[in-house]
Amino acid sequence: MGKPSYPTREGLWAKGKRDEKSYKKVRLGMPYAEAVSQFRQAILGRDDFDPAALFVWGTMQATAVLNILKAVERAFGKEGQETVRKAINEAGYEAMHELLDNSEVSEELDEMERVSYLITALNTILYASLERPKITSPDSCEFDILWCPHQDRYTAFDCRVQRYFVEGMLDALSDHGYGDFTARVETLIPKGAEFCHFVVEKLKDHAGKNPWHKYSDELGERALKKREKQG
Repeated sequence: MGKPSYPTREGLWAKGKRDEKSYKKVRLGMPYAEAVSQFRQAILGRDDFDPAALFVWGTMQATAVLNILKAVERAFGKEGQETVRKAINEAGYEAMHELLDNSEVSEELDEMERVSYLITALNTILYASLERPKITSPDSCEFDILWCPHQDRYTAFDCRVQRYFVEGMLDALSDHGYGDFTARVETLIPKGAEFCHFVVEKLKDHAGKNPWHKYSDELGERALKKREKQG
């Protein structure tokens, strides 16, 4: 597997436009609207603002979240892990819920078009990532993450903490009428891949837990077992 190569003209950032004609019927908004507006005003016309400084600050926060999860797992085991997981779920839910409230997605679009476009919002806005999306069928879509804020700091196993944010985001999507799908990861940059590859598809079993959440459970158990071995 190759490593990511930059600069690249592939994919799109938050202000990018997808190739599909139907994407014109979508307006993606931002969560934390008032705070975002204040930030934009604060940097307006300033030549001394470096976006990399904001990235450094965000990376420090992401490192803190991961460290908190690991520390609580060591101190309190599964109960602590679930407490942190719930708190992260709530943060992901809030961000996605506000994004959805501030977005417009035409009901004329097919369901998977709407889902794929909202996943683009999740990736490019909530995760500030460079996405290469594709709708593959009426029941599925895929995307590559060509650059992610965590790729050069997290190990592949560390990425499990981000699954908890996504759990909350999926719950928010479900509450807005998009609960009939799940996602899975096929490749990860921290594991040596050229890009992270995800598949989003309609749920085949509506009776049990969403497979995304279920695999998060498995990773959580693995983390606790690692802690036990380390003593």
